[in-house]
Amino acid sequence: MAPGPSSKIEPRLPPRDPRGGRPTNDVAIQLGFHILDVALDCFVAGGVEGTSMEAIAAAAHISKRTLYSRFGSKLALLVAAIEHGLSRHFDPIPDSVPRGPVRRQIVHVARRLLDISLLPEVVGIESLIVWLAGNRAGLLEAKPAIGAQAGISMIRTILEQQWRAPEDPIHDVAFLACHLFDALVTAPRHRILFRHDLRNTAKAKKEYIERTTDLIAVAIPLLGPSENAG
Repeated sequence: MAPGPSSKIEPRLPPRDPRGGRPTNDVAIQLGFHILDVALDCFVAGGVEGTSMEAIAAAAHISKRTLYSRFGSKLALLVAAIEHGLSRHFDPIPDSVPRGPVRRQIVHVARRLLDISLLPEVVGIESLIVWLAGNRAGLLEAKPAIGAQAGISMIRTILEQQWRAPEDPIHDVAFLACHLFDALVTAPRHRILFRHDLRNTAKAKKEYIERTTDLIAVAIPLLGPSENAG
């Protein structure tokens, strides 16, 4: 059984200017983030069909008119909240990638992606994406494998930047990036959440990713253990 949504401290609204008038751009941006945070919590906790705009407005301590003026509809708010939640978790990963061999970078990104994909909030976001894929196709590239497109893109970027050997080029970087993501992130996530034959511990995840990378390195020598030295 997948973990449920995490409980959070309710985010605070940006302080109002005592002089009144229109809010500054910074305050307006903060308010937008606040609304998306609250909306995401509401959607994850109550599901799409069980969450109303009235409930979101009340939870965010804003008027329903403000909510509609910013997002137009519940469906548009749902898409914005999903994208906001995914960006908050996945956007910082590229800045954390260490320098060094390809293997070190791939293993680092895979571990970060796996850890994030197991977070209760991200599991909740996945349920929203699945609902959207089944009910409103076309509004969002709804992928049940959470963060797949972002993760594959990160791995592909590393491969393209680091592969320097002209005598042994990558003929299909896109395919290899997808394969690495599925082997290092999708498969262990499924085993942890659904098959329950892999423990959700730092040691178990590290060993799984390293052993899997060793197997792939038989065909892709660049990912071999020697590349992880230092």
